[in-house]
Amino acid sequence: MDLSGTQGYVDGFPALMNVRELGGIAAAGGRTVRRGTFYRGAALTDLTPEQRSRVDGMGLALILDLRAGFEVRNAPDYVPEGCSYEQVSGMLLDDGSELEFSQTAIAKQAVKIGRDFPAFRRSLYVSMVHGNPAMHALVESIIARKTPLYYHCSAGKDRTGVASAIILSILGASDEAILDDFVRTNEYLAQLIENVPDEIPDAFLRLIPESMDLSVAKQLMRVIWPQANGVVLEDMQAVLAAMDEGHASREDYLLDEFGLDATCLEELRDYYLE
Repeated sequence: MDLSGTQGYVDGFPALMNVRELGGIAAAGGRTVRRGTFYRGAALTDLTPEQRSRVDGMGLALILDLRAGFEVRNAPDYVPEGCSYEQVSGMLLDDGSELEFSQTAIAKQAVKIGRDFPAFRRSLYVSMVHGNPAMHALVESIIARKTPLYYHCSAGKDRTGVASAIILSILGASDEAILDDFVRTNEYLAQLIENVPDEIPDAFLRLIPESMDLSVAKQLMRVIWPQANGVVLEDMQAVLAAMDEGHASREDYLLDEFGLDATCLEELRDYYLE
């Protein structure tokens, strides 16, 4: 699939890295997000020399890593010279502990929780819009003009998707634009999402209880596979609804959650839009 014509396309990376930018997305006052400012994608690990050179050429001021600490230790980012790096876990359990949300971890949770997993996943999405340290670090970076910014999680889709929704809300993008950016992940990861293995992969097989019949396990895998490797529109719709709940407007949410008053929003939009 040729993705070069899609919104925010960034060349030099394989589609499965899900790397793109917010530049060009319609935002407040008929303006668009300034290009070359906000990059989103997967972790910058195991890059080829050519990919490292491409990252170098972005002129990044900050890489904000939304993965859990143990994810980072197993697969550290490439950080270009002169670029700052910050890791703050974007996915937390109720007790405040970090939660891994890589594709394998999602599959593991899905097997453990069963048919209630979609509701559990959605609750994790929603939890990120209130009192989440990583999202507050993201907004602080935006206020401090630490751009160009590359923010990411493991696959650049779940934690990164919520971060993108917050950035675009700050810049006055419509919900339609936010949802379009979110589901574009499924275009970038289509090859993975659509190619469900005929046989259960070893990594998935290890998650299956020994008491489960293999035919049942295959059916479960076919249900879990797209959810683990793509995104679900309704998850982001729930995020946007959670932002708006109890608020007269999205701006009221941004004020209550991040302290961004009308003057601050106007200044940020003047700086980051064109």
